[in-house]
Amino acid sequence: MKETNIDSMKYRTHTHLAGIDVETIIAEKGSCVLTIKECFYEKNVNVSGNKTDGYFIEFVEDLKPMVVNSGNRKTIGNLVKELKSLNSTDSRNIGNWSGVQIELTFDPTIKMMGKVVGGIVVVPPKKVLISDERALSVLSQSKSLDELKNNWSLLTKDEQKLSTVEAKKNEIKALFS
Repeated sequence: MKETNIDSMKYRTHTHLAGIDVETIIAEKGSCVLTIKECFYEKNVNVSGNKTDGYFIEFVEDLKPMVVNSGNRKTIGNLVKELKSLNSTDSRNIGNWSGVQIELTFDPTIKMMGKVVGGIVVVPPKKVLISDERALSVLSQSKSLDELKNNWSLLTKDEQKLSTVEAKKNEIKALFS
C-alpha cells in the first residue's frame, strides 16, 4: 500500500531512541515523560551502525533504548538524589535509577564534535517552592499529642524543616504537655 502525507522519518532504520522520536512523542502527547526500567553500561554496542561503549536506559514504555550522555546522566542523578533522598554517590549509581520518571525534550542546538546535530535532553526537575501554609493548617487540627504526632507524619520532610512549622509543632506540643 502506497503511503503519502507522512513524516519522512517514519520508516527510518534506527537502533536507539533519537531526537526525532522524542519530537514525535511530544507532538502526539504534549510531553515525553518516560519511566526508567533499567540503566546499564555496555561495551561495543551497535548504535545505528556505529560500535560504541556507553550508558543506556531501557524504558518501561515500549520504546527503543536511549544512549545517555554525561549531561543527561548528571541531570538524572540530581533528580534521583531529590526523589529518593539519596546522597550524591548513591544517586549516581545507575542501579538506583529504576522506576524513576524522566521528561525528555529535543534541543536542536546540541553540538557533537563541533557540528550542530540536535539531541535529547533530560529536563531538569522543576524546583517547587515550599510554603508553610498547608503544614501549619494540618498541625493546627491537632487536638492531642497523638494527633500532633500523626499530623506531623503527614508533612513532607521539606515542610518539617521550615522554622515556622517547627515552632508551631513546639507550641502545640507545649499546650498538651
